[in-house]
Amino acid sequence: MNENDSIVAITDLYEKILKRKPDKTGLYFFVTELRKKNLSLEDIKQVLSDSDEAKSLNDYSHYSDKYWNDLEIVQKYKNKLATGNENTHWIEDILERFKEHLPFEDVLIVGCGNGWLERKLFDLGIGKHFDAFDMSVKYIDEAKNLSESRPIDYFIDDINSMKKIQESKYDAIFNFAVLHHATEVEHALQKLAKALKNNGLMFNEEYVGPARNQYSDQHLNLMLEIMSDLPEKFRSKVGFLRPPLANFRVEPSEAIHSDLILPLIPKYFDVIYEKNLNGGVAYQILHNNIKEYEDNSNPESEKYLQYLLKQDIKFTEEGKVPVLFWYGVCKPKLI
Repeated sequence: MNENDSIVAITDLYEKILKRKPDKTGLYFFVTELRKKNLSLEDIKQVLSDSDEAKSLNDYSHYSDKYWNDLEIVQKYKNKLATGNENTHWIEDILERFKEHLPFEDVLIVGCGNGWLERKLFDLGIGKHFDAFDMSVKYIDEAKNLSESRPIDYFIDDINSMKKIQESKYDAIFNFAVLHHATEVEHALQKLAKALKNNGLMFNEEYVGPARNQYSDQHLNLMLEIMSDLPEKFRSKVGFLRPPLANFRVEPSEAIHSDLILPLIPKYFDVIYEKNLNGGVAYQILHNNIKEYEDNSNPESEKYLQYLLKQDIKFTEEGKVPVLFWYGVCKPKLI
């Protein structure tokens, strides 16, 4: 492959990832401009490695953002939606609701991040042995260091290939907000269904809202209207207007096909328990905007947080905003 072919391959790959017509932003435009300068492939590699995009990707951690569920009141809200008890998270709920399946002998954790989920599941006695993968070497190393003597085997893989996943091996699979990163959602679901034993279960807490967070005009306007009812200091400072697709250059798989998850799950799984976790109002307004709501000394903090959550329920039930988050337990269809 010559230099021009290599450069074309880079841009074609990025265009394929985004599944859209490229515009004059992001990595596509960046590489296209490099082509015009007739730089060598080595020069281009150097520029790419020194770029803000490359540095952002190397430093990227989804644990650095602040989300609505970092707030205790929101945790209780989501618990109530998922389990019927504000003091019981769905993970703890497994101990009672699915006790006849416990403990799971072999468990797969999909996209494990720093390993918090499998550590919690083992400590609660939900699973005996865990396989856990992530595409990030950084996260895998961190998870290994934190696992101590727990029976967890870590390896590098990703949701789009899962080349190392064996069929009919697992009694349970846990997907915590990873499926919405899959470029081929159907392939991922098919692979996960085959990885389960016939009586196995897959537990999911997942973002199922509009792909790439491309909210409708009605949805955006409603969030803006609700936020206008808040005092200035409780309003979002980062903004939540429909994000330009170019903003996904740091994490191009973010919510890439999130809207396909719920329609495709029934093709490969029978859903035996499911609850909507809402989020259509409160999630985006609170994203990286929780500081003022954490102030327990200020009675207004809880007042306006509760207001947001009431609107979250109201407009979700009225169908005026989409459900952004979903909890579901599935078993593979017997084919």
